[in-house]
Amino acid sequence: MASLKAQKDELFGGSGGGSGGGAPPKKKVGANKAKPRTASPRKVDPPSAAAAPAAKRPPTTLQLKSKADAEGLKAEAEKLMVKPRFSMFWEPNFTKAAQLYDKAANKYHGAGFLKEAADMFVEAAALDAREQYHGKAQAHYAKAADLAAKDGDPHRACQLYHQVFESYLELDADHLGRACAALIKGAQALQAAHPDEAAIEYTGACDQLVRPGQTADLQNIGATGHEVYQEAAEWFLATGRYKDALDISDRWISCLKKNNVRASLSKAYLSTVVLELHLSGDAVKAHQTFMNHLSDGEYLMTPECKAEEELVLAMKDNDAKGLEEVKKSSCFRFLHRSVKDMVTKFEVLADELADDLNEAKLVDDGEGGLEEDLCAEDPALDPTPAPATRGDEAGAAAAAAASTPPPPATQEEEEEEDLC
Repeated sequence: MASLKAQKDELFGGSGGGSGGGAPPKKKVGANKAKPRTASPRKVDPPSAAAAPAAKRPPTTLQLKSKADAEGLKAEAEKLMVKPRFSMFWEPNFTKAAQLYDKAANKYHGAGFLKEAADMFVEAAALDAREQYHGKAQAHYAKAADLAAKDGDPHRACQLYHQVFESYLELDADHLGRACAALIKGAQALQAAHPDEAAIEYTGACDQLVRPGQTADLQNIGATGHEVYQEAAEWFLATGRYKDALDISDRWISCLKKNNVRASLSKAYLSTVVLELHLSGDAVKAHQTFMNHLSDGEYLMTPECKAEEELVLAMKDNDAKGLEEVKKSSCFRFLHRSVKDMVTKFEVLADELADDLNEAKLVDDGEGGLEEDLCAEDPALDPTPAPATRGDEAGAAAAAAASTPPPPATQEEEEEEDLC
């Protein structure tokens, strides 16, 4: 009973005396009245505790169970490829082993063990390639490469994407575009931490699709082959590698023409001329490039063609007013940001020689002003005789000699003529 009473007192607060059977005490009037709040400083966690990195959580029981299952599948796959000691009619089953490696990889991946999952996919891909299942091999290599990139190992990811490229080539030449797209993924895995190596990979992917100096007319680039050059050009422009972007521009244009991607093709034409003007400043060469673009009849009807023509002519003729007008064209808004910035920075120098010639054509009109010298344009109106040249003097002497009458003959000459 004492213990029961003690529990009631603890639960209901008890009473001052023993009577009342543990009834709750009476509340005082005004006990529930809200007390005025006083300003108190807020408690702020120390910055060290807030900025401390979250520790990696240990694997859960379910993850450990999945890992154990994956290791069991891995061991079972290895048994299918190792001859037992006392077996005479044993044959390896590489196809079944590849399937078990695939299951083990999925178990590892589901448990969060990315490196182990990539290893299992690589084992499965190697066995698929051994059995000439190159389609399955490229799929397994691609999964392994994606996991390696996700795990923070860009070099291994790039190497595995090269394996995807090789597997596509083993399938058929029709998969060349997809194979080069795998190389682009390898470059993308490297571009954040190793941009120089990524640039080499981007260039290599473009060279594999269409060789330098050639066009895509005779290449089987596939329906998405132009995207290889699209990805490479955009990354080159974003990282300031304008020379590399210009080097692949001709092949990029040929791929866009072959796949009839007209919207991107018009932008590629215009971007190429802007890059040439930015890198070399040779307006004559840029004009020649523009003339080559005119061989595409459909391009003549586009606003990009008009903008390209006006830009090239303004730079070639040092036309500052024309350049300012063409800069307002809306076509440049849809180009890459770096290309738009190039256009805004274009300038032409004032033609001082033309200004001097214009001033020379103005002469004094005798009233303190200047008038245009018409004789400077038409020499026939100039009353001042032109200075005689050496040929003109010889001609004048011959004409004078012809018009002068001969001197009268002497008496001796007349007698000689009579004797004759």
